[in-house]
Amino acid sequence: MKLVLRPALLLVAAVLFLGARQEASVVDKIIDEGRNRSEVMAHLDHLTNGIGPRLTSSDRLTRAGAWARHQFESWGLKSRLEQWGTYPVGFNRGPWSGSMVSPDEPELKNLTFVTMSWTPGTNGPVEGAAVMGPATEEELTAVEPNLKGAWVLSPGVSTGRELNEKILAAYDKAGIAGLIRKGGATLLLTGGNGRIAWDKLPKRVNITMLSKQYDRIKDLIGEKKEVRLRFDIKNEFVKGPIPLYNVIAEIPGTEKPEEMVIVGGHLDSWDGATGTTDNGTGSATTLEAARLLMKAGAKPKRTIRFMLWSGEEQGLLGSLAYIRKHPEENDRISAVLVHDGGTNYVSGILATSPMVPIFEKVFEPCMKLNADLPFKITERAGLPLGIGSDHDGYLRAGVPGFFWSQAGKANYQHTHHTQFDTFDAAIPEYQQHTSMVVAIGALGIANLDALLPREGLVVARPGGGGARRGSPRMLGVNTEEDGVTISEIVEGTAAQRGGLKEGDKILKVGGKDVTDNESLRAAIRDADHKSVVRVKRKDKEMDVNVTFDRTMGFESEDDGLTVTNVSENSPAAKAGLKAGDKILKFDGKDVKDSEALRAAMRDGPKKATMRVLRAGKESDLEVEFER
Repeated sequence: MKLVLRPALLLVAAVLFLGARQEASVVDKIIDEGRNRSEVMAHLDHLTNGIGPRLTSSDRLTRAGAWARHQFESWGLKSRLEQWGTYPVGFNRGPWSGSMVSPDEPELKNLTFVTMSWTPGTNGPVEGAAVMGPATEEELTAVEPNLKGAWVLSPGVSTGRELNEKILAAYDKAGIAGLIRKGGATLLLTGGNGRIAWDKLPKRVNITMLSKQYDRIKDLIGEKKEVRLRFDIKNEFVKGPIPLYNVIAEIPGTEKPEEMVIVGGHLDSWDGATGTTDNGTGSATTLEAARLLMKAGAKPKRTIRFMLWSGEEQGLLGSLAYIRKHPEENDRISAVLVHDGGTNYVSGILATSPMVPIFEKVFEPCMKLNADLPFKITERAGLPLGIGSDHDGYLRAGVPGFFWSQAGKANYQHTHHTQFDTFDAAIPEYQQHTSMVVAIGALGIANLDALLPREGLVVARPGGGGARRGSPRMLGVNTEEDGVTISEIVEGTAAQRGGLKEGDKILKVGGKDVTDNESLRAAIRDADHKSVVRVKRKDKEMDVNVTFDRTMGFESEDDGLTVTNVSENSPAAKAGLKAGDKILKFDGKDVKDSEALRAAMRDGPKKATMRVLRAGKESDLEVEFER
């Protein structure tokens, strides 16, 4: 049979062939620019060293947004800042330092410590005696004459609500210099509650110090030595309202400009370091992907939008506010690609079954990009919901949202929200590679014939209640460079309760093999509430039973029980918990402080009754955890 091709069919074939050739040419240019003239580390350097940490409500975050907008515009993109909300009080962190003045011990000349965001500083250097805080009524009576102007070491024991309130009131009445709490052996985490009022600012200085230094000071006090400490902490409150913005930039689509692919990460960070791996790295690759696409002359069929959200660390605030404001966009978004997992290279993407053959074509250039940094498409029954980054809100709205898989030699837990989250933690080779993958992936999805399929899109992620990745499910270990050998056990966590030890090498969690830090994190995330951890201790394999803490999904006042903020779609929100509620009982057990509440949630059933005090009246709420 003779096949006759009509001119119209030949024209269509020619157009399709030409389009494929043009896209391949753009990809080649992206790779050439990304390999030979990458600017991703320059972006990161300016963001973290030039501007610094970018706490939501801080002046530095405002500067970072304006700078990022200027960068996008300098490469020829259309860019804007879109306000999503305000904070009642702003906070700027300045330098901080501390030392033990006497006795003279060189290792305590420079103390390592943090203060939480939105908490007061010292208003200049403050020197005072160090005293041990009370844990009983008798100890409070004995120490009260020595509290004025003193640096008080918190004993770190549960005293019950009534005595705790009495102790704190005594501190405030006496006018202590500040309160010092014991931190981890190597890591100090920064967090904080920004929902404070200008007419009710916190007054008490709260310090968290490395455990070794804390213990030495405690021992000296116990030896009846006269210990004097000096701290100089420059924390500044700024009267609001403080406007907060998302940065948005676009490469307009040539055929379907109303449809789009979103590439992004969050621009804000905690401020105990410079916010490098969370999430300067993701912000820098977003910027660099935009630059690479523009430099390569990309003309995508659909619009590629670049978004740098803020307020992520406080509960995905910027992205959720944007989604609420623009619901009409959701049906026109093909994909949301979020980089927010640190400096390890992007090693793959999760996909539903209908997406797999599509992604095999889209990411084919990425699979050939670097044999030492492989890229893998992993099929899942649904995309995981609840990882705790800005793609989550889109998934809940029915939009394909992706959190890139990452792999490499970096230990994310070592830098995540810690004092080590600095520029030197970033790995240039990984940052350079990731930028190219993000640019190529965005272009490929934007040039597809149709939007990505949405059937079977989401599978609920088992785990904690909050929407924030700042408080993820924790085993409670820090690891060596291999990501699986325990270097430190965090007090009061599943690891300590279960009996894991320093030096243990983790082999399995909940039956899943663990080979590196990424697989460990994934196994912890997916494990049952009560799980078995297999470790190699010395030369012997053994099983350790652990029970993970549950997260209800709310922030509280200092008592740990009075609610100040409830995370969207959390067990607390679904139960009807509201700001101002005070939790009295959980599963029939009185809860007098945050530790008692944690224990009741951890040891209680999946579904339980919680009694709260609301506007002077007690009422019961039904709380159900996902596990």
